[in-house]
Formats: sequence, C-alpha cells, structure tokens
Amino acid sequence: MRRTSGYVIGVDLGGTNVRSILMDSKGRVWGRDSRESLAGQGKEATIDQIVRSVGVVLEAARSAGISRPSLLGVGIGSPGPLNTKDGIVYIAPNLPGWENVPLVRILRDKIRLPIFLENDANAAALGEWWIGAGRGVDDLVLLTLGTGIGGGIIIEGEVLHGASDTAAEVGHMIVREGGLLCNCGARGCLEAYVSATAVVARTRAAIEQERRTILKRWLGGKLDNLSSELIFRAAGEKDELSSQIVEETARFLGIGIANLVNLLDPSLVILAGGMIQAGALILEPVRKYATEYSLRASIRGVRIVPAKLEADSGTIGAAATVLKRKRLL
Repeated sequence: MRRTSGYVIGVDLGGTNVRSILMDSKGRVWGRDSRESLAGQGKEATIDQIVRSVGVVLEAARSAGISRPSLLGVGIGSPGPLNTKDGIVYIAPNLPGWENVPLVRILRDKIRLPIFLENDANAAALGEWWIGAGRGVDDLVLLTLGTGIGGGIIIEGEVLHGASDTAAEVGHMIVREGGLLCNCGARGCLEAYVSATAVVARTRAAIEQERRTILKRWLGGKLDNLSSELIFRAAGEKDELSSQIVEETARFLGIGIANLVNLLDPSLVILAGGMIQAGALILEPVRKYATEYSLRASIRGVRIVPAKLEADSGTIGAAATVLKRKRLL
C-alpha cells in the first residue's frame, strides 16, 4: 500500500441530503454515507444527521484499521453566506432556522475532531481541482447550475474567498439591466435567467401565453410537473419554444462566463449541476456565446467542460478542504 499522510472526512450539507466520504490524502475512498438532511425538522435535526453520517464513515475507518490519530479532520461544505475563519453559517436559505449557527464549534464538540468549514460551491470547485475535471489546472472557475447559480473560483491553486468570504457569488452578476427579478431582490441577475428554476419559470410563462409547444401534450395540462429536464428533452426533439428557451439560457450563461473570463483569466471553466446532463445541447451554444462575448486574448485557450465528479464533487471538495487547510495540497 502506498504511504498516505493521513485520512480526511468530507461532508456535503444540502437542503435535501447530507453526504459524507472518508478519503486518504492520495484521493482514495474508504467509506461513504448518504441520508436525508431532515431540514424541515429544524437545525438540531440536521446537525444530528451530520453527526450520524460522520459516525458511519468513522465506523468504516475503524473497520479498515485506520486509527483515530491518523484522521486529520472533517471538512463541511455548507450553503452560505458563511464565515470560514470563525466557522459560522450566517444564513442557509434551504435550511430553515439556520441563522448565525456556530457550526464548527457545535460539530467539534460532538465529533471530537478538527472541523473546517467551506462554502459548498467553493468545495465543489476544490474537489474538481483536486481529482476531477480541473486536475492539474491552477486557475479555474466552477459554476453550479441548479435551483440557483453557485460559483467557486480557484486562482493559483487557492480558493478565492474575498475580504468577507462572499467571493464567487457569480449568480448575482447583472447580465441584463432591468431584467427579470431575482430571488436576491435585484433585477437581471444571471441566476434569474440560467438556473433550472429560471428555465422552468420562463417556459411556464410562455406556455401560459399560449405559445405552441409539445410540452403541453407531454404535461397533459399539469404545468406544475414542468422541469428543466423535460424542457431540454423537448429541445432535443426540435420543439420551437423549448429550443428558444435553451438558446436564450446558453446566451446568458455565455455572457456570464465571458465576464468571468475577461476578469479572471482562467484556463478552465467547469459547469456542474443537473442541467449539464443535457450535454452538447447546452455546452455547444454556451461555448459559442462565451467566445463571442469574451476578449479574444482572454478566451484563447480557455476550455469549458462539464464537471467530472458529478454528485461527489461537494463531498470530495469538503475532504480536500481539510488537506488544504493543513497545507497538504
């Protein structure tokens, strides 16, 4: 067996699930756990789920003969905003009752291991940088395309946190002045056009305005069942409305990526989240528009690729956070 400098645990905390992973410093997986976050039952229930999930992978460590002293710590990838230095989650929109939660202190007392907090999108970027699509690349941007738009930025091999730990809120860059209202209260945010929620909302509004589409037949009039996956599937069938929505989504995403490329000069842009399952249907037009709206000198050589680790990027990135803070990566 190759020598390892220790073992780490990563936890991805979400509004629906808590996922944990046990890894060594070489990137090998030794244990996993996944369970519901029980967010609707309140903060204490979710924290108990984190502790139970970590307990499962600690048992896996014991079964594998991994000693407690060789466990370097637990990384927690959490929605925010949060404070990584003080270990506080200020607000977690999909976790009811989470306001100013001293998560690091609480978990340290319960788990009895060093705890390291990181923004979930930053963790995903770090995971892809370590052993995913960004391996070997020290300047990259990751965008998560889901219910909202998250972002993680790595510059010269280090996560960009900013002065107040709120860097990489890429979903709230303005891509259309006076545009659609975003959940943050501003108008024209990237998230208001490119998130899965926004794709569904724009399509539903068009259907309610009597636009022709095969989605009506597929849904049988039940618009509440409309999803971004269904819209992309209809676009693949050359449905005019769905194709228009997908093209518009790709254009705004391309504009957002162009802004990031011009500002940060990364060599790689990684797209993560469920919408990326659409493959070339979204990736090809995004690449086209990103090239069109970027400075030629900036976009030259930039690759725009899907995430490689898929659902594991957050847990692996949370584990990598421990190694980063311990200066082992």
